[in-house]
Parts: sequence; C-alpha cells; structure tokens
Amino acid sequence: MILSSRQNPKIKFLKKLLDKKYRRENNKFLVFGYHLVEEAKNAGIIEEIFEIPGNQEYKNSSLIEEHLIDYISPTKTTQPIFALCNSSKIKNVSKNKVILLNNVQDPGNIGTIFRLAKAFEFDTVIIENTDPYNDKIIRSSQGSMFSINIIETKTSFDTIKELKKENFRIYGTLLDKNSTKLNDTNFNNQNIVIVFGNEGSGIDKNIIDLLDHKVYIPISFESLNVSTSAAIILNKVRNG
Repeated sequence: MILSSRQNPKIKFLKKLLDKKYRRENNKFLVFGYHLVEEAKNAGIIEEIFEIPGNQEYKNSSLIEEHLIDYISPTKTTQPIFALCNSSKIKNVSKNKVILLNNVQDPGNIGTIFRLAKAFEFDTVIIENTDPYNDKIIRSSQGSMFSINIIETKTSFDTIKELKKENFRIYGTLLDKNSTKLNDTNFNNQNIVIVFGNEGSGIDKNIIDLLDHKVYIPISFESLNVSTSAAIILNKVRNG
C-alpha cells in the first residue's frame, strides 16, 4: 500500500513530530535524506523507513507519495527518503569525557559540536534548554549524534554540582584574571567536563564559581565562534 492521503493516521502522526513537545512525549523523531537514514540505521534507532515509489533503496520500506514528503518535511528541499527513529534507543555510554553546552542556542553550533564530540572521542554531551532532535541540529550533526550519549538538562548549575560529586573536574572557557592559556592547561583524559557558554553572553555567572579550571584561547581579535573554540580545545584535550 502506498501512503497517499494527509488524512491517513500515520501521516498525521508523522506531521505532528515536527513539534518539539510531541517528539519528546513520544520519544520519536524524523531524519531526512540517504546519509542520515543510513547513519540512523547503523545506530539501530530506526523504526520505519519511507521512500517514494520506484526509488526504493531499502527492503521493507514503506511507500509514500512525494507530495506527502513535501508536507511532512521541515525544509523546502525534499528528499526522496526519510525515517522514523526512536530516541530512547540511542545508545548510552559511560560518562568519561563530557561536553556541557550552557545555553548554546544556535542549531548549527550544536550540531557541529556533536560532530566534534564524536571526532575527539567525547562520549557525552549535556545540552541545556534545547531540543537536540530539532531538524537543523540533526542535519548539522550529520548523524554523529546518533552514536553519542546526549543528556538534556534544565539547569547547568545543578548538573555541574552533581558531576562534581562524581569527582569530575570542570573546565570552563572564559577570559578573566584567573584564566589559564589553553597551551598551559593540563587536561586529565578521564572524568572531565568542558563547559562552553552561550554565543553572546558566555558561561552563566552563577556557574563560574563551580569551575575547577578556567581556560582561554589567546587570539588577536575579540572572540571565536563557540564551535570553533570547541574544535581547538577538544583537540588540545586529545593531544594532552
């Protein structure tokens, strides 16, 4: 059977998954395009694949008319394939090296940092007050987020206090009189948390006193994009 009507209950359900609250309630989200579908398949989180007739790449995929993909897709550029995924199936791994995003808002930055986490072998990213299954974040992450542990928090302050109780060392990126140059900073390779702050205001003032180490990147101009800073710092952590 080919899905062909907007009134089909399955189509109504898929369309509702564009809403953040509905995604969260159902532990479901959508990914669009061959690359992201393949990444999700490799991560074992796919529940159903949808393809247009005559374009099937996967056995047992459900067929759907192209105009309905246009209807469901959050972007204007339609892909001939998408998948329904279960966020509760994403593998959780032990927390050894953690990135905490303190009110980082830009989906492009968040997705890029997910990619960096995987590239530099950080197993966990804690994200504050942001839905990680936003389509822009998923696309920016290029599927890397499917193989790392993503933890959502409402407050970085409480999360950091809990991590300190578990003997994590907390490193924060900011410039003040007590900050150490990145090249002069020694990172433990286990049980560390790197905190990156909001694009405009940096790390929240109420958590600065919780930091064990304050780190800055010496540069000849005002500031770096948060994902650029993350790439530099995570590379330093890996190389010691």
